[in-house]
Amino acid sequence: MKIALFGTNRIQFSKVYTPAVLEKLSSYGELSEMINKKNIEKNAAFLKDCEIAFSTWGMPKFTKEEISAYMPQLKAVFYSAGTVQYFAKPFLESGIRVFSAFAANAVPVTEYTFAQITLASKGFYQASKNYRVFPIRSFIHANSCKGNFGCKIGLAGLGAIGGTVAEKLKSLDAEVYAFDPFVSEEKAKELGVKLVSLDTLFSECDIISNHLANKRELKNIFNYRLFRKMKKHSVFINTGRGAQVAEYSLALSLILHPSRTFVGDVIKHEFFPYINPLFWCHNAILTPHIAGSTGNEPQRMAYYMTEELERFLGNETPLYEVTLKSLEKMA
Repeated sequence: MKIALFGTNRIQFSKVYTPAVLEKLSSYGELSEMINKKNIEKNAAFLKDCEIAFSTWGMPKFTKEEISAYMPQLKAVFYSAGTVQYFAKPFLESGIRVFSAFAANAVPVTEYTFAQITLASKGFYQASKNYRVFPIRSFIHANSCKGNFGCKIGLAGLGAIGGTVAEKLKSLDAEVYAFDPFVSEEKAKELGVKLVSLDTLFSECDIISNHLANKRELKNIFNYRLFRKMKKHSVFINTGRGAQVAEYSLALSLILHPSRTFVGDVIKHEFFPYINPLFWCHNAILTPHIAGSTGNEPQRMAYYMTEELERFLGNETPLYEVTLKSLEKMA
């Protein structure tokens, strides 16, 4: 069996497909070099007989015509990363199955979010920033926050990440609310959350965490109308997408209500944050997009996909398959 390895960024590719991972993959078949649009002609003969493809961040986009011409025998694509929105549809429409390691990438985001929530409920962020300069203000802020007991936590989105965050929050003595129009009451009850509107989430919760899918129609969904409803000493956490937040409106809200806090792992213009209004807000805590897989964590995604390959080859029920129907709801 021949296995194609697709990628455009060698550094990102090597973080996921380490020598140990490639050695494991090679036990299933012959591996190609890293293939992309620049060297596809060179690898055309190899691709012609490929039945399986593996990729990660930097997966090239192919048209249905290119897939038909270069990969006539391809049966499945295993994507060792999260979202497949930008490349999956032509493969699925060509009858090729697609699998994603979204669940593996959800693990570190869930861990990060849970840690942020437990710290935020105790006023950690502003308390730690103020302690060196204004110790009294630091004590007052921390003791004005709810703490974890009886805290109302709101989750925007109950997908792969929001759902696992909800599961993890069961260990706290807290009330968990959620907004997700695609989730049933039965599923919400199973997760231990109460379904509410987005307005209720912002007006009643002490901590709000965003896990909505990255959809074009959700751009700036978090706006001043919602921010003005936030309680004193409440915290808004964003590990979703910067585009979903009306950042100037959020900055204005933070300036007018200094007891509120924003914890943002994603913002617009991530590589040049100085032009972002939130960068200059004392009560905005920013991290450089580290909630997802970093360090050794990207390797987990490849191992999830090699296990999925074993299920595929053994005609077992897959765990992480993406279909055209599920693609409509996914991030």
